[in-house]
Formats: sequence, C-alpha cells, structure tokens
Amino acid sequence: MERPRPIKPNDLPKLLTIADLSKRWDMPRQSLHDKKGEYSFPLPVQYVANNRTALFLESDILEYEEANPYIKTRAQREARRNFIFKLYMDSQGE
Repeated sequence: MERPRPIKPNDLPKLLTIADLSKRWDMPRQSLHDKKGEYSFPLPVQYVANNRTALFLESDILEYEEANPYIKTRAQREARRNFIFKLYMDSQGE
C-alpha cells in the first residue's frame, strides 16, 4: 500500500549548508562562519545534526549574492579588499 505524498520532492525549497557555500564561493568554511555573524548575512532556516549544521534557503543566498556581488569569487573579493584598502590609505595621506 502506497501512502499519499502531500509534498512532491520538487516542491521543497533547495537548502544549502556552509560546506555548500564554501564550494560555491571558493571560500574557507571558517570565513563563512565569521561572515554568518554579519547583520546582512541570511539567517539559517533550520539547524540539523544536533544543531551543528545550519541550513540556508538558496533563494536567500541568491538575494545575498545579488546585494553583494563581490562574494561570488575569490578574485572579486580580493579586488574589493584592495579597493577598500586603497581608500583607507588615501584618507590617511590627507
């Protein structure tokens, strides 16, 4: 006897872990744990594995990427870091 399934697998939202984001953004997991504490970073929707693994909605991550396009690649993060450093150094010289 087959029981009815109220939700189809394709109806479930896609969830991402810190490990998924680490691979997606080519960023160390520790850096992502630090970033997770920032105000603008999406909040986890669920914790699993005895509250050790945070799950994030892919849609929230896509919104975050849109608002923070530098996050997607190491080169973009490096360019942003250099830009901010240059602004800081220029302000110190005045």
